[in-house]
Amino acid sequence: MKQRCLINPALSGKPLAIALLPKWRWFICEAGYANVLPPPGMRVGSQDSEVARRVPVSGKEDAVYGVLYEMDAGDEIILDGYEGVDYEAEKADGDKVGVDIRPREQGEGDYNKWYLPAEVVEWIGEDDHPLKMGRGKSVLTLVYVDEERVVLGPPSAEYIPRMNRAIRESEALGVPGNWLEEVLRRFIPKQ
Repeated sequence: MKQRCLINPALSGKPLAIALLPKWRWFICEAGYANVLPPPGMRVGSQDSEVARRVPVSGKEDAVYGVLYEMDAGDEIILDGYEGVDYEAEKADGDKVGVDIRPREQGEGDYNKWYLPAEVVEWIGEDDHPLKMGRGKSVLTLVYVDEERVVLGPPSAEYIPRMNRAIRESEALGVPGNWLEEVLRRFIPKQ
């Protein structure tokens, strides 16, 4: 995050919490990069296909763990560029997932932006941070979701070293090691 978030790396590059998305699934899609699949009642487009139903359960509890960061608005725009968010997409009207969660159709972009409550498993760092005080164990979280690429695939060769670094760093911050081994290692070979 500190390498990509150049507007305010002191804010955007600082981990706040370990959190999870219950009933979501993590996998490598046919494009060679990570993707997440929402629970059945939240799926849109290709996510609701027979192919998507073959995405394996994400560990014993079928959840996706991750590290939460606070985000400067300018850094979010930078990340949108890295993730290939398509801002020419149309507003999502009449889809079964509300515009408060999924404000747009994916369009031609690689990923779409979803805003979801994530369950905080463990706070990291400062005890007096405003998000930690009085807001309970749920935090509104930006998640990049590829709604169209839901076929399992091998990781891109250039992605493997980045994911190995991410696995090491996230485990050091507190993401459960058994989940990383059961889920991410299914797709990412050790280096």
